[in-house]
Amino acid sequence: MNNFESVVDLHLKSITERNFSSFSEFFHPSHSCIVILPNGNMIEGNADILDFHKEWFKEMDWRIEYQKLNIFANGNVGYALFDITYFDIEQNGSPYELKYLLSLLFINVDNKWVLIRDQNTLK
Repeated sequence: MNNFESVVDLHLKSITERNFSSFSEFFHPSHSCIVILPNGNMIEGNADILDFHKEWFKEMDWRIEYQKLNIFANGNVGYALFDITYFDIEQNGSPYELKYLLSLLFINVDNKWVLIRDQNTLK
């Protein structure tokens, strides 16, 4: 496994384990990220993305399963694509699941991979 692949694995592990401290390490103050949620809403800017995830990680009724579809890095750009199944519970107590593709774009800044795009597209 190459360095980029291990970084992507750590990023996904930080999400599945709700580890906000580890998750926040994938952002760089001078490179803003954009997240597009499965419903099409966009969160722009590291502070707003981190605030969103801090609150989401507090919820204990969801889980994610993922399968790696494609991953590569070339120079200072790395890309990963995953097939995601997201399990959660509605406010009324009914379970539901979403199936979507997760596309992650990283750049290497000062020998550190940082996330700049995170797009979730429903299947």
